[in-house]
Amino acid sequence: MKQEELSLEEQVERIRRKRSGQHDRTKARTVLNTLFLALAAVGLVMYFFGGEKHVPALIVIAAGMVLKVVEFILRLI
Repeated sequence: MKQEELSLEEQVERIRRKRSGQHDRTKARTVLNTLFLALAAVGLVMYFFGGEKHVPALIVIAAGMVLKVVEFILRLI
């Protein structure tokens, strides 16, 4: 039976059954995403208003990017 032939309720039930076997990583992804956004914002402020030395700002931005990569990996698995 094709996906198009299923009713909306059947499609929703199929998705629920599929997701029931997986761990819910939504909270962890949300926390990682929030930390990424905060680090990105702080890093940008440090970069533009921190004077001549940009290395600390780039380190903060890089740390945020690492968190974003971890969040992306959690989305895939």
